[in-house]
Amino acid sequence: MRILFTRFPLESADGGSENQTIWLMEGLRARGHEVSFLGSCDVLLRRTKELGMKNDELRIGIPPVTKWGAISFLWRRKKMQQTLIAEVQKLSTFPTCPVGRHFPPSTLIMLSLSEKLLLTPWAVSQGMRVIWIEHDRIGAWLRWNPWLPMLRRLSKLVTIVCVSELSRKMYEEIGFEKSNLIAIPNGIPSPLPSARPNVPIRYGRGEGSGVREEKQLRLGCLSRLSPEKGVDVLIQSLESLPEVSLSIVGKGRDEAYLRQLILDDTQRMGGERITLTSSVEDLDAFYRSLDVLVLPSSDHDPFGLVAAEAMMRGLPVIITDACGIAGYMEHDEDALIVPAGSPRALTDAIQHLLEPRARERLGARGQTKAEERFSLSRMIDAYEELLLGERKCV
Repeated sequence: MRILFTRFPLESADGGSENQTIWLMEGLRARGHEVSFLGSCDVLLRRTKELGMKNDELRIGIPPVTKWGAISFLWRRKKMQQTLIAEVQKLSTFPTCPVGRHFPPSTLIMLSLSEKLLLTPWAVSQGMRVIWIEHDRIGAWLRWNPWLPMLRRLSKLVTIVCVSELSRKMYEEIGFEKSNLIAIPNGIPSPLPSARPNVPIRYGRGEGSGVREEKQLRLGCLSRLSPEKGVDVLIQSLESLPEVSLSIVGKGRDEAYLRQLILDDTQRMGGERITLTSSVEDLDAFYRSLDVLVLPSSDHDPFGLVAAEAMMRGLPVIITDACGIAGYMEHDEDALIVPAGSPRALTDAIQHLLEPRARERLGARGQTKAEERFSLSRMIDAYEELLLGERKCV
């Protein structure tokens, strides 16, 4: 089967959705499908090139996800559409074929708003199977988008894959065709390191102590630094927990605000116990340095890939009910699930995991759930069943 992935984002970032897309493309190619990529996502262009996949870079203009982008899309869309169609036709032509003969992809998998609006009607008219993958959270950019009515109409023509049951329900609520919506949870490559040797992280010198202190509980948070991720709520939850430290990895528009919160905490505690870095070189080493991974999302988080990654490594996790992954978990069985936006609830959950036996139990059960539910092979199986004609909600 010939499958073309497309993505034309507002900005390109190396995050969970990019990882999932690459893993899906690799998995389908390994099963004998011909997979290629068309778009302007720098991360996917680079990574498909590194993997030797056929790709084609195309810049068609900003997507209609900002106020100006949505307005200007009115007069930009015709030219964008013509450019997109011409490029897909170009990719479908081979030097050995007779002039004018095209062998288009049998399936188009679309990841961003521009091509969903522009390319879907033409692709369907050409007999192609069209699949939309919805990795993104539902925010004002979509709820108040003037192009949402058109998107609703087009949703009747395609299959829409959401990365969690929570996201599937939310896309149904905003008017996408219910019968065409399915949920396929994200998958994690395995095997992953499961042993977590004690790798102490040393923190700032306590006032008057003369020595560096090692905190009793080491928390970690991998997240984009934006309001809906709730990192500020997590920092606030530590006010009454002096025995806890926190390592945050991420970048985003809230960085200055979060650094001020961290500075306030450092001054109040008389030493640094919360750190913030933009990235880590060795992700496995970072996970091994932690006792607990926290995903404190305060608004719709479609899945929560880092929680699944941590669980697959045997690390206990605290997540909020705004995370899509929470719908597959049982509170206090394989994860701690707390109400979104509540510092008090996070404090209580962290206090519960001060007990080593509670962490060990939660980590072991979470790892079992991750291996059963969030394996990459399970995800590839679900997509292949979909491509072969069996739509299945997993």
